[in-house]
Amino acid sequence: MDNQLPHVIDQEFNRSLSDYPVYCKTKRDAAMMAFIHAHDGYEFHFPCSSVGICVVDGQQLEFVPGKLTIIRPDAYHYIRSTQTVEYSRIVLSVDESYLRELSVQESVVSGLVDNWFPTEQIVAVQLHMESKEEMEAVQYLLRTIEKELDLRRPHFQLIVKARLLELFAILGRQASLDLAKRLTLPPSYRQLMTEVADYITARHNEPLLMDELAETFHLSKSYLHKLFKQHTGQTPHQYQMLERINRAKLLLSESEEPITHISLTLGFGEMAYFSRCFKEMTGVSPSFYRRSMRT
Repeated sequence: MDNQLPHVIDQEFNRSLSDYPVYCKTKRDAAMMAFIHAHDGYEFHFPCSSVGICVVDGQQLEFVPGKLTIIRPDAYHYIRSTQTVEYSRIVLSVDESYLRELSVQESVVSGLVDNWFPTEQIVAVQLHMESKEEMEAVQYLLRTIEKELDLRRPHFQLIVKARLLELFAILGRQASLDLAKRLTLPPSYRQLMTEVADYITARHNEPLLMDELAETFHLSKSYLHKLFKQHTGQTPHQYQMLERINRAKLLLSESEEPITHISLTLGFGEMAYFSRCFKEMTGVSPSFYRRSMRT
């Protein structure tokens, strides 16, 4: 059981935040933690694909693409993927004193933190990105912060600070802090929809046939569509497209594979269709994205 795991203060992570007060990393693994941990700094957890859960001081939250989870410093938490596939997410952590300095310079930051955590009893909140444009903007800013922290080029501190303020401006537009603005499914249905998400992710490069999907999980098409959107905030086809585009981003930034080969590997078929879908999701072409991630 999760509550039987040891509780650990992550001193190594705390040392990294004392070296520099902002941390940002893209992580891709099974996300099966062997302990419940706490550390300094606010944690911003942004799932890029798949489905997971987080238990924060006994409160269970669902992780799905489109939800940004913010965890208070020193709150014990445990994260694990509920799927068998690799769990991809971006984790940003900001030291508490650094965030206070930003709050002094920009009062809107202080207002946001007070809005997120009005009392000591609230240890985690979730913001639901209302559109793919918001999701893409948040993901772009996080990846830019990650890149600047990795390369540490001259004046990287100014760019990290600017991107953080831009991130907070976008998050400040989220008027509601309810947990994803959607009804919570009963546990049995949550488990079933997680299996559906797992099924779609494992076959991300294959045509998604709703008749076949409904038959596999013994549901009508309309009911499966309704339950899946309630669980993830996306339709099955939107979820598959997000998985494809996120995988495309990784291949474009981390490999030398030709773009035409990436298009075929991910199941897009024609290059023109891949370029159109990629630009609709990200606002830029695949070739522009590759260049921007390597400059």
